[in-house]
Amino acid sequence: MKDLFVLTADADAMAAMTSVLKRHMFIGIRPVAFDVYRHTMRDSGVVKDGHVFVRRYKGKYHKVLLIWDHHGSGFDSLEPRRCIEIVQERLNLVTWQGDSGAVVLVPELEEWLWHNEASLCKRLGISTADLQIWVEEYVKKKNTTVARVKQEQPKELFEYVCIEKARRTISPKDFEEIARVASLVDWQNSDSFRAVVSLLQSWFPGPSY
Repeated sequence: MKDLFVLTADADAMAAMTSVLKRHMFIGIRPVAFDVYRHTMRDSGVVKDGHVFVRRYKGKYHKVLLIWDHHGSGFDSLEPRRCIEIVQERLNLVTWQGDSGAVVLVPELEEWLWHNEASLCKRLGISTADLQIWVEEYVKKKNTTVARVKQEQPKELFEYVCIEKARRTISPKDFEEIARVASLVDWQNSDSFRAVVSLLQSWFPGPSY
C-alpha cells in the first residue's frame, strides 16, 4: 500500500505537486510513496465528484489529498472554507474519514509562484529587474497594487510575464521546474500551500533531530 494519493485539477498542479513531494526534506516530512493524478473535469470535477474518483483507491493508499483552484471551480460564490467543508464531508461519506484532506487554492495555483520570484526568473531566464519592470507595467494597466495583483490575479500576471513579455508558452514543465527549485519555505507564506504542508506534516512527520 502506498502512502499518498493526490488528486489535482489539471496537469500544472499535478506537475507542481509531484516536484514538491519529491522534496520531502524541504517541507519537513519523511519520504513518501505517492501518486498524483488530475481530474479530467478540472476544478469543478474535483469539487463535485472527486470523492467518487478516489473511492476506488481505498485500500491502496493510506491517505488521500484533493486540491483545486477556487477560481473556475463553479463554487466561487462560496467561501473557500465552506468549499473545503463540502468536499471533506463527501470524502468522509465514502470511508475516507480521518485519512483524507481537501485544500482549495485561492484564487488558483499560480498564487504560490509569486512567493518566490527568484525561481520564476531562473525558469524564464530573466533578471529580477526585468521581472519587476514587467510586474509594474501590468499593475499600472490594471490600476491596482503589486500586492493585490499577486494575490487576486496571479495567473493573469504570470501569463502576462511569460506570454506577452518573455514571449514563451506555458506548460506543465514550467510548474514542475519552478516547484523543483523554489524556496518551499517562502511558498509557505501562501495560505493554501501552508495548508497542504500542514496536512502532509501531520500525516508523514519527518525525523526529529
